[in-house]
Amino acid sequence: MSVALLPQFERLRTPFGAAIATLCLLGFGLITQAAYAQAPYGLDTRAPIGPYLNNIMPPRNGAFQFPPVLSATGAFSNLGTLTPSTGVIPFMVNSPLWSDGAIKTRWVAVPNDGPPYSSDEQINFAPIGEWTFPNGTVFIKHFELTVNEATGERKRLETRLLVRDAEGAVYGVTYKWRADNSEADLLPGGLDENIALTNRSGVVRVQKWSYPSRFDCLYCHNQPANYVLGMKTHQLNGDFTYPATGRTDNQLRTFAHLGLLNPTPSEAAIPTYLQSVAVSNTSVPVQYRMRSWIDANCSQCHRPGGFGPGYDARFYTPIESQNLINTYVRFRDLAGSQLYQRDNALDATKMPPLAKNLVHQTAMANLRQWIASPLEVLSVYFYQDTSHLAVRFNSHVDPETATIPSNYSLDQGATISDAVLGPEPDTIILSVSSVTPNQSYLLTTTGVQDTAPSANTIWPRSGTQFTAQYSPAAASRRLANISARLQVGTGDDVAIGGFIVRGAPAKRVIIRAIGPSLTSNGIANALADPILELHDRAGLMIARNDNWAKNANQQEIIDTGLAPTAPSESAILTRLPSDENGVAYTAVLRGANGTIGTGLLEVFDLDQGLGSSVLNISARGSVMTGDNVMIGGFIAGGSSPIKIIVRAVGPSLVNHGITDPLRDPTLALHNGNGTVISFNDNWKESQQAAIQATGLAPSDDAESAIVQTVAPGNYTAIVRGKNDTIGVALVEVYALN
Repeated sequence: MSVALLPQFERLRTPFGAAIATLCLLGFGLITQAAYAQAPYGLDTRAPIGPYLNNIMPPRNGAFQFPPVLSATGAFSNLGTLTPSTGVIPFMVNSPLWSDGAIKTRWVAVPNDGPPYSSDEQINFAPIGEWTFPNGTVFIKHFELTVNEATGERKRLETRLLVRDAEGAVYGVTYKWRADNSEADLLPGGLDENIALTNRSGVVRVQKWSYPSRFDCLYCHNQPANYVLGMKTHQLNGDFTYPATGRTDNQLRTFAHLGLLNPTPSEAAIPTYLQSVAVSNTSVPVQYRMRSWIDANCSQCHRPGGFGPGYDARFYTPIESQNLINTYVRFRDLAGSQLYQRDNALDATKMPPLAKNLVHQTAMANLRQWIASPLEVLSVYFYQDTSHLAVRFNSHVDPETATIPSNYSLDQGATISDAVLGPEPDTIILSVSSVTPNQSYLLTTTGVQDTAPSANTIWPRSGTQFTAQYSPAAASRRLANISARLQVGTGDDVAIGGFIVRGAPAKRVIIRAIGPSLTSNGIANALADPILELHDRAGLMIARNDNWAKNANQQEIIDTGLAPTAPSESAILTRLPSDENGVAYTAVLRGANGTIGTGLLEVFDLDQGLGSSVLNISARGSVMTGDNVMIGGFIAGGSSPIKIIVRAVGPSLVNHGITDPLRDPTLALHNGNGTVISFNDNWKESQQAAIQATGLAPSDDAESAIVQTVAPGNYTAIVRGKNDTIGVALVEVYALN
């Protein structure tokens, strides 16, 4: 993803900033440096039309009676095909207001008697902000609902007319369509209607549709918003295919060509204008999509002087000036984010409070992703010398946004003069001055994005406290990965894995639950859909995943190179609190819908040997025969040998409520080539003194243990029942040094 994605719109206030904004948007494709001189316009001419749809509509509410049916308004020349009358021009908006899933079509009739056009026959155009329309302009919006997803059948609901009256205000009227679609009748007031909708599976649900009253129209089309909501530069700066000609053109370009805009923007200027996007456009960064949606759905009230005080929802307001971040939208705090709580509600707290009977699930998913804001800075250290800092992020960063020096700042008078890509795709090197070694600083980062198709932007003005020093040396020995392959049953027979992290700061790990991809390793009964839970030492579930790509930090998982290969497999990537005494965590692996099979539970240390360490893993599950024995694996990382103890526990599990333990477990330790390097059946038969010296001797003589110093590499511990007995067992691997 390559865009600076303004707004950070304060940069537009300088010529250099405007140039940067334009280049970034051009690179991203939100605006296009089109060859306009060679391209035909969407429409060639603009036909004359009188004010108020040729004076059929009243110049003000109550001046005379409204037409009783839609056909009498003169808005359409053919009601059956919704062909607009001469002089009525179609348009669309980039980011539509949510209307309970309705499909909407829009037209506008700007009064004129033909060229040359006077100012009262043109829209007062503003590159940023609200447009003003001539009195007598009529806006037409038509609503339909898909009532059968299998056939695509639609029901015509209503057509609304919003009229710019003789005082420069507006009034609105609603025409409700008849069941046979032959005509639409003027509604005297608001109305609710229950509509049956059939999904692709043939299941029928009932959705309430709310037709607005004339007073309801003015709730949103209010004076602080200048009455007209959708028609403005950032909403119309996009392509539209005009039905009358079949041509596709930028709407601003066509409007300018038709003489609709005053002053008329140059075609060269159009690519520099802001452009909002649909929240469903997954090729655009999450924050940009969400800000577009908030503008379309909230800014009519939430703006300076508006009816909804608190924050400024307008798209063109710089994000740091909106009073939105860490107030109404809180970093990684759904419960505390009022915007989410109210937009995700249908009760008395819902927003907007009118004509909403269905939550916009696409927008709420995008808002959850924005609040989760997975991109963050992991560490800051000196790089090569004291005039450079290496800033490591938790994911690969977008080269364009991450190398803008103004996206970073330091406190205490330290300055940043340059930002370049580092040796790894997750690292940026900052050129700095006035940074004193061993002193504490705050790095503030904003505007940087990751490389996801719909990029995540780091939370605005994210702060990272660091001490100006070189990175410590990585641990020479560590457990880089620990895993267990075992049978996953139901109830008490689900797979349970435990591990301990010790040291400071927090430990960054990825935990994986693997099932379907085990078939490529010859496992015939692989768990089809593993679900993964992570619990803290108090037993509270702190994370859960079913299907790894549903994680908010999906891109971070991908960038580790450890994303599961099957979509139904699960993963949790997180930073876990740790201390010098060690903190225990438990991972639970179960099958979706009570399914059973062979699963693989894995924990990977992602901190590259820095900071806290993973001390052990333990996995409890059923030990069967053949391919269904229990297998524990680990990777000895670093450059030096590491001393470990591996245990196979069975009989003593009765003390923990296990009624069918493995009575006599045997334990074999294999190296990466598959060679057995140690074997034990009954731990006192060999290495008794060494095992007791660790303080981790099994409590039952029939249990097994091996103490071994191993070189860096991959190792596997296999637990079987002696004489092919079966039962529940626990396999454990501890790092001793």
